[in-house]
Amino acid sequence: MASAAAGSATGNYDKIILISATLRESDMGDLASSLVPVKHRRAFEDIVVQIENAIHDGELKVGDKLPPERELAEIFRVSRASVREALRVLEAFGVLTARRGTGSDSGLIVSAHNDSPLSGLLRLYASLLQLPLIDLLDVREALEMLSARRASEQCSAEDIFRLRGIIQSMRDSRSPEGFLTLDTEFHVVLARASGNSVAPLIMSALRDAIARQMLAAFQALEESGNWRAERALLIREHAHLLDAVESRDPDAAAGAFQQHIRDFYQRVFVERGTSAEESSGTPE
Repeated sequence: MASAAAGSATGNYDKIILISATLRESDMGDLASSLVPVKHRRAFEDIVVQIENAIHDGELKVGDKLPPERELAEIFRVSRASVREALRVLEAFGVLTARRGTGSDSGLIVSAHNDSPLSGLLRLYASLLQLPLIDLLDVREALEMLSARRASEQCSAEDIFRLRGIIQSMRDSRSPEGFLTLDTEFHVVLARASGNSVAPLIMSALRDAIARQMLAAFQALEESGNWRAERALLIREHAHLLDAVESRDPDAAAGAFQQHIRDFYQRVFVERGTSAEESSGTPE
């Protein structure tokens, strides 16, 4: 662990005991003793790693409030600017949330956002590295099949009800933008119904990474006068997908999702001249 490595490398430093009204005395004592003055890396990076390790070790939990910036600077023996930079990084990753207010009600809280920061990271790297769209599609197909198989085995009546509600909203949606949002929600909810806690995070990130291409394809269909027919077909396909999951036949459900993805990209991307070999960067 990074905190242990820092502790051994700075053996001459005494552990700093944090006494703060913002920390729970019973649960947060271990956190105070695990934070050490920054010596290696750039200061803000070491702070990020130490806070990350404190969360991993259970010394910081969702809902816990960090000490003020001034106190953290004293604990880490760094400038307040370094602390501020580290906290901004952790906020950007969704690890911390700023609570507005005054006095004890304000400050930075350890959080667990539903919106995974993986989405922004994968979208950014897909663009920077010009990842081939086909590579993203291959991973998505595998994840869809896993999610469908697991969901068909264990999804609840509430999951089915929610998925049917999304399909009904798709019937009511007319714009490509609104429809795409609902389409994404359907697949993320299904991934969550699989019971695998990682599946919805990766599914959301993958959908976000290809969202621009999908929206551009939908808009092109609208401009060519083919959007209405494609929209109706997609609604029927999603109803069929849900029926396959509800049938409790894992193989049939996985096969249905695999066929849906392959048919969709053949119709919408390949046949309209957008090859799946193209980059996942921003469409022109």
